[in-house]
Order: sequence, then structure tokens, then C-alpha cells
Amino acid sequence: KLMAYGVDEKGSELFTIKIRDLASGVDLPDTIVDTRSAVVWARDGQTLFYVRLDANQRPLYVYRHRIGSPASADVLVYEEKDHGFYVGVGQTQSGRFVIIDAHDHQTNEAYLIDAERPESPARLVAPRQYGHEYSVEHHGERLIITTNSGGAEDFRICEAPLAAPEPANWREILAHKPGRLILETVAFQDHLARLGPAVVVRDNGPL
Repeated sequence: KLMAYGVDEKGSELFTIKIRDLASGVDLPDTIVDTRSAVVWARDGQTLFYVRLDANQRPLYVYRHRIGSPASADVLVYEEKDHGFYVGVGQTQSGRFVIIDAHDHQTNEAYLIDAERPESPARLVAPRQYGHEYSVEHHGERLIITTNSGGAEDFRICEAPLAAPEPANWREILAHKPGRLILETVAFQDHLARLGPAVVVRDNGPL
């Protein structure tokens, strides 16, 4: 019934988030300025998460907004203290979890918020470790983790219990294969799909 969207009218990459009632086509009074464009809804249909920027336009803060409340009352959910890192918000394919990703060009860490309990605290999956990159998907009672840990330069896929997702509990389900880059893993109900780079083929083999 509601659509949240970001608008940048000046080309400044500072977005204003607005919320539209799709039945009437009218925007609600809710207006959130100086944000990134990404918005993630919680499952209650009344709560959304978004990223705010600091005075230097660095995306460092994740906030929670409740429909009908002023932006000044929004709750800070996560603040990135290292200004060499930026934050983004997304969600698992299942829609069950909001993902907060803190990252630079070669290191990241991910936090999960239960989309059915949007006021619950963000939960860290694996703490940042220099050079370690990973992404998280949700499948039933487990997390699917695409990671370059253990020397997996082109990434491998692991699983971990949803109740205990720390790296000590990661179990490999697809081993690293040099030259087979895994860009992303998506979890569906009955299978996993992995995304790799496109290969252009000609008569004398792949480019």
C-alpha cells in the first residue's frame, strides 16, 4: 500500500526519502533529507531503514523510521566509527532480515536485524578482519555465507546455524576453485543460485 522512494533533485547524490500512498497517489508528510536512496522495509509495513550521511557526505549512519513520526525522532541503529568505511542497507532474499553492511574496498562486516522485530538490535555475523569479504543470505534455520576466508581468493560458500552464525560454526558447502569467481549467492526455497562473471566465447576459446 505504501512505496518509499528517494529523490535527488540537484544531482548532489543527497537524496530525500518520501513515502507515497499508492491508492491515492499522494505522498505522506514523512520526509527524510540527506540520505542515500536505498530503503528497506520491515515486515510490519510501518517501519523502514535507511542510511544518512555526515557533513562530508560519507554514508556512516543507519536509522530506523516509523511511518507518521517526524524524521527528528528517527532512531540511530548503527554508526560507523571508522571513516574509512561506509555503510549500506539491504535485505535477504527471504525478506526475513535487514542487512547492514560496513565496508571499504577489501574488508567488510555484516549485521542482521530481524525484519519481523524491527526494534531488535543489529546482530553481528562476523567481525571485520583485514582483507576478509563476505556476504550473507538466509535459508530456513541457516545462513548462507559467501566468503574469501581460508585463502579463497575467488570465494567459497559456507553455511552456519542461524542461532550461532560466528565463523567458528561455518561449514563449507562449495569449495573454492581458483579462477571460478563467485560474485553473489542467492537463496531460494529449494535451491541456491550463484552469480559469476560473464564469459564471452569465440572459436579459439574463452576471452
